[in-house]
Amino acid sequence: MRPEMQHATTLRSAAPHRQHAAPEPGSNPAPALAEQARPGLYPGEPEACRRDYRQFLPILAHLGLFLAVFKVFRVEGRAFQLLIALSLVALPVHYLLPYRWKKPLFVAVSIAGLALVFGPLAATYVVALALLLIGVCRLPIPWWTRATTLAVIAVAIARIRPESLAATVPESVWPVLATMFMFRILIYLYELKHAKVPESVVDTLSYFFLLPNYCFLHFPVVDYRTLHRGYFSREIHTTQRAGLQMIFDGTIHLLLYRLVYHEWLIPAEEVQGITSLVRYLVCNYLLYLRVSGQFHMACGMLHLFGFQLPLTHHHYLLATGFTDYWRRINIYWKDFMVRLVFNPVVFRLKRWPQPAALAIATVVVFVTTWALHAYQSFWLRGSWGFSGPDALFWGILGALVLVNVQLDARRSRARTRASKGPLTALGHLVRGAKVAATFTTIALLWSLWSSPTLESWVDLMRRGTGI
Repeated sequence: MRPEMQHATTLRSAAPHRQHAAPEPGSNPAPALAEQARPGLYPGEPEACRRDYRQFLPILAHLGLFLAVFKVFRVEGRAFQLLIALSLVALPVHYLLPYRWKKPLFVAVSIAGLALVFGPLAATYVVALALLLIGVCRLPIPWWTRATTLAVIAVAIARIRPESLAATVPESVWPVLATMFMFRILIYLYELKHAKVPESVVDTLSYFFLLPNYCFLHFPVVDYRTLHRGYFSREIHTTQRAGLQMIFDGTIHLLLYRLVYHEWLIPAEEVQGITSLVRYLVCNYLLYLRVSGQFHMACGMLHLFGFQLPLTHHHYLLATGFTDYWRRINIYWKDFMVRLVFNPVVFRLKRWPQPAALAIATVVVFVTTWALHAYQSFWLRGSWGFSGPDALFWGILGALVLVNVQLDARRSRARTRASKGPLTALGHLVRGAKVAATFTTIALLWSLWSSPTLESWVDLMRRGTGI
């Protein structure tokens, strides 16, 4: 049942049965009238939509203050600032509209943002191609036929993407279309396959046309069901304040990234000796702050329009092991892989011994992750991301996670039986050692992933260690 239907049903069941009956002599009809009026809400709206200008206006003022900070410090460039300004204008309208019109307005604002950032011509092509892909997904034909048709369309676009259409189709169309569909369409097809009722058109459009997507082409893999289940799932001002907090955290990440990139990072060619090697390894790894900052910004902007979403990252620099690291960094990607790859593989191998099933599922997850990152590189950069360092990075990280998964599975029973108490001094030391070891290993792997060739990485290590 859709949220609108649920809320309407709740209101009907809660309404008095004798609404038109004359009041009893001496009775006070004010409570019934107050129940029908519900200040701050239109008839039939969920309680989460209640409007309170004393709470909303400070939220709007904070967003305007953020925009001023972004302009002064030139955070993330023109496209990002344009979309923040558009949000600042659209948010009061979105806030005042009845609940049933909020999602359609969000879709319209998203399309307007697309045109503002990339121009009307590119936006027209993107919208037309997006409607084509969505239309194929919703055709009344067998699911496998739809999936095969989409695959054929993707191959055709990949073949004609090079310079053959450069004279008529703006080059920006392909990466924008890709960032909207290359991963989210897999989730959408999965939902269509398992959904018991048809998905509404407005829910579909609001999933693919996400406003912050047009300033962050590296976009979190938002889950379809999570996005819509979280829509006005709690009081709107609480959701918006959570969004402002995410934008603030993202701002800190992006400013730290600029500090690391412009002031601390040295080129790999300048590494000579262990001190410069450590400096390069740490700073090179910390460049990921830009990705985590952008993801915080994107989800924070969605919160402002009522979409309650979970964290995208959770203190990934403090991971105590490799499975812990996998759970903390790019959480949306981890959930995407678990839902579409890990769980189906484990289910198919349910008759196998658990260690074997977990091992095979983990290997499949990391091979798929490697392939999909190369696929992402093709659509966003125009070249496949397959390389020796890339394969080694995902292979070694996958092996480390595989070992940790097996160890965690063996310790699971002991963990459930043992009661967790406060850490002792020795426990803090052990935890600190685990964090340091995980950080060091990931920093080394990150330098390998960043190197153009395996030979250049080996040369970097030789110059840094003096071996």
